[in-house]
Amino acid sequence: MLGYVLEVSSLHHYVQSLSDSEIITAIAEYKAKRYSELTQASHELNEQIVKVWKSRHGKSPIPRVIAENALIFNNSDENTCKFENLAL
Repeated sequence: MLGYVLEVSSLHHYVQSLSDSEIITAIAEYKAKRYSELTQASHELNEQIVKVWKSRHGKSPIPRVIAENALIFNNSDENTCKFENLAL
């Protein structure tokens, strides 16, 4: 019945399993969100991710990358998101 559940693990173990590039991307996605989009769970996840980064790299700054959703949205107006003119 519950064959679709692969594995249940704690947040700490999940974050420990992330690669550095996944951590950098997750932090960029968190910072790109509006305050109204953030929940207690997203704050907790971000805190754990930052702790893991600091444990791996000490005081080394977290590299900044452009979040994936920032690449396709034009955020010139904070109240709306408009698609950029994409040539496909």
